[in-house]
Amino acid sequence: MQNNAAVTNHTGSALKTSEEVETEETGEEPANQELYIVEDLNMADETISLYSISEAKQYRYNYTMTTKFLDKYGKASMWAEFTIGSVVTIDGFLPSSGALMQVQKSDDVWVYEDLSKYTIDTEKNLIKINGSNYKITGSTKAYSDTEKILVDSIGSDDILTVVGQDKDIISIAVTTGHGFIHLTNTELFDDSMIFIGNKIVSMVNGEEVIEVPEGTYKITVANNGWGGSGDYTVVRNETTEINLDDLKGDGPSYCLITFLVTAPDTYVYIDGEQIDVTEPQYVQYGNHSLRVDCAGYNSWNKTLVVNSAEATITLALESESGETASEPWTEEPEEEEAEEESESESEEPSNNEDYDYEVDYLTTIADLLGTLND
Repeated sequence: MQNNAAVTNHTGSALKTSEEVETEETGEEPANQELYIVEDLNMADETISLYSISEAKQYRYNYTMTTKFLDKYGKASMWAEFTIGSVVTIDGFLPSSGALMQVQKSDDVWVYEDLSKYTIDTEKNLIKINGSNYKITGSTKAYSDTEKILVDSIGSDDILTVVGQDKDIISIAVTTGHGFIHLTNTELFDDSMIFIGNKIVSMVNGEEVIEVPEGTYKITVANNGWGGSGDYTVVRNETTEINLDDLKGDGPSYCLITFLVTAPDTYVYIDGEQIDVTEPQYVQYGNHSLRVDCAGYNSWNKTLVVNSAEATITLALESESGETASEPWTEEPEEEEAEEESESESEEPSNNEDYDYEVDYLTTIADLLGTLND
């Protein structure tokens, strides 16, 4: 039977630049149990592009509502489960349309999904997963969405799906990729902290580019009375420009903070000066050292990042015996301020060098309340 498959482009190795060849038509039946990599699934056109591992060619087939999509156990599956990089087998063509009769995920391969802990050694062409090394070969394919990429373009924060057979990697698909934030006009905020979402914190050190996972973030800065927040979307493999002048607000600004203590004779210091905790305190936007001392309780030092109009902070200390005076300290903002303003507390960075790591920073009061009340 004549089928409707078309040979399209060769897909080059993930270890070198991709090559292309002319498109040609073919009438050959697919070999049963031959392995293919899904390179595109176009639901609008009802076409699926499959890379033949043995032939090193990409084929494009039609499918219809009657085409069977099966998991590796032979049970019916949704089209959407056949993501880029999946390894499948195909079987026969429908007599009436020439479309594929069946697409099934292969049970001859292993799959790691949502993989975040891995190490790629591009010099040795190895990827370490769960303590075991797997070989990135000249036939390994790597994808970001439907785009073919090189392995060395995979970022350390990318989430992967990896498919292999024995110790060889067949395909690597970036399921959650990375993009970049380019900070400009940083003068007001140099040597202060920037909060990107609720887990990424970095020091502002002039115009720079920061690599972050793709997604939408509330970005907050505050320094010397200036500060604000804004929502920004980072797209995979693209750079988002952030002009910090847009976040400076109308300075100098101050936050009215009410401190609630849970143990008698608690002494609170902001920037080394003792404050009267019985009275609300106006604290300028920016980073401040916060120290709390109380006899019989463990003292602690925090960096208080002020960027909201009002906040209430309950100071709950842990006794030297390990007991807590009350519930963990929380911040309770005015409702109208919670959506747009922010106040965070964090450990003091050990130095002023650029850093970018995951910590339990929170960039808005609303986020902080939600987390601490869980």
